Amino acid sequence: MRDEHKPKQDLIHEVVGLRKQVADLKEAAVARRRVEDALRDSEAQYRALVEHAPAGICRLSREGEFLAVNSAFAAMLGYASRTEALEMARIGGLFADEEERQRVLRMVAPGAATDVEHVQLRGPGGRVTALHMRARIADIASAHD
Repeated sequence: MRDEHKPKQDLIHEVVGLRKQVADLKEAAVARRRVEDALRDSEAQYRALVEHAPAGICRLSREGEFLAVNSAFAAMLGYASRTEALEMARIGGLFADEEERQRVLRMVAPGAATDVEHVQLRGPGGRVTALHMRARIADIASAHD
């Protein structure tokens, strides 16, 4: 008689175990969703902070390519929008010339913020503007005052 109940009991234990696993997966999914929501909120706050900062802010690659700029940075150079400035950066670069880009890259120490005076950057129509740059060569960051 006992042997007849053992397989049934094993099945019950398996079902209970599976229900526990499902409950754990649901709990993990809810926790993950909370983390993702918090990350999205944090990103939105960071973007708003950067976008509304009165100082020009940009991101440079290690090669000195402009990856992102805020509206203040674009306006300092005379561009109507961030999109316009980034399009110019993509097409021809924002440094006045290759020599200027190389000069800035040589002056900036990896990992440490470095002030670079009179950085020559190109605005609409090729107009050159000199700005003070505080840059840090890392994977992502650079800021302008």
